[in-house]
Amino acid sequence: MRILFVLFFTFFINNLAHAGDFELTVYFNLGVAENHGVISCRQGGEQLDTEYHLTVFKDEPRYTMLGNLDFDHNVAGDVEQRFHCDHGDFTLQELISTEEDAINLFIYLEEIYFIKDDLYKIANVRLTSGQDYFMQEKYINKSDEPIVKTSHTEQDAISKTVASMTDEGDLLYRVEIKRK
Repeated sequence: MRILFVLFFTFFINNLAHAGDFELTVYFNLGVAENHGVISCRQGGEQLDTEYHLTVFKDEPRYTMLGNLDFDHNVAGDVEQRFHCDHGDFTLQELISTEEDAINLFIYLEEIYFIKDDLYKIANVRLTSGQDYFMQEKYINKSDEPIVKTSHTEQDAISKTVASMTDEGDLLYRVEIKRK
């Protein structure tokens, strides 16, 4: 009986620890976003040094009274950079621990400005309890059509990425989630 109890307890602890640890990697290209009209530079934006946040939320994000993102609520990761509007790229790597066996993430880009910030929803991605890996890439081709590729295994993701590097157009973002 004790052996069964110890085995059950060990199984429960291992699954509990395994369920809540996720490795997140987000890449976002600001130049591609501006070139294809996903974001628009403010007047003088090409010469101005502007603050951007690439933020990942665990739940649907909340907004302040001025309509800006609330960075104190459910932020799973945040990268802040100063770039000219049409230059630069972000890479965010984060280890996220939750009590859930699945994860649902909301990814936003925020351009900080004097009066009111501009918000751009980049992606909403999720890893279900039965999955160990998820990758989503969004390309924009020469005719400004978005192409979204999703993979649920690392091998599938590697083969799609290599094939897409020349065929699909400019890479706007790549989001990868792995269960640890």
